[in-house]
Amino acid sequence: MDRNYIDSTLITFVKVFIIIPLGTTYFALTGYIGVKNPRIDYFIFAFFYGLFSSLLIKYIIDSNKRRFIYDIKHKKTKPILSFKYTKSEWVLFIQENLTKRKKKHAIVVLCIFLVSISLIYWGHTLKNDSEFTLAIGYNLLMISLFWGIFSYQFLIFPLKHALDCHAREVQCFKYGIILINEHYIIKTFSYVKNVSLNKNYNKHSICFTDETRGTSIEGYDANRIMTFTLPIPKEQKENSKKIYAAVFRTLLTSK
Repeated sequence: MDRNYIDSTLITFVKVFIIIPLGTTYFALTGYIGVKNPRIDYFIFAFFYGLFSSLLIKYIIDSNKRRFIYDIKHKKTKPILSFKYTKSEWVLFIQENLTKRKKKHAIVVLCIFLVSISLIYWGHTLKNDSEFTLAIGYNLLMISLFWGIFSYQFLIFPLKHALDCHAREVQCFKYGIILINEHYIIKTFSYVKNVSLNKNYNKHSICFTDETRGTSIEGYDANRIMTFTLPIPKEQKENSKKIYAAVFRTLLTSK
């Protein structure tokens, strides 16, 4: 990731200082309503408060992405590569990513929803220690709703809209990969561990292996490895080795 898009220690502290009160207030409010007075009008109020808090938290967290898009629009950063696709190639590429995101977020929402319903049911049937179970259950129920709304609005809907756009172009930067149409970020990079060239029959693609570095509670490395495949247009498949070499050299050797 480009150093320009990494928060300093001070900025990170300020963000956390703002986010924690927003999150804890929402959890406390929803939990209190669920335990003490589970009325539908109170839950509607908690839902809209939680929705507002979630939007504000997302706005704070996405400051780096907004700075990245600003630099692209004002040509302050140059792409490593740029691909323009035919209509059929574009639809196939977008549909594959759209299907993956739909499945992923549908599973997450369903799992959280089922756990929340189970906790709420157990909370109402338990005689002792039911308050904590109810509070967690109602909070998870709200989270499943927010996850579904946000994943559709910010991750799925833009891809559905991109299917019919006329600017069928993708640009790759050190920070991530964007769709030129409305400058939608389809993939961000934390630390590009490897770049490889895949050749499968008549289809050539570049595979990015991205690593999000972290540490577990026990102190061990808890790095998360993710891959993203970007197809090379048929018109440029003859130059796939040169394209791969340029991307590899820029992403893995530049500082």
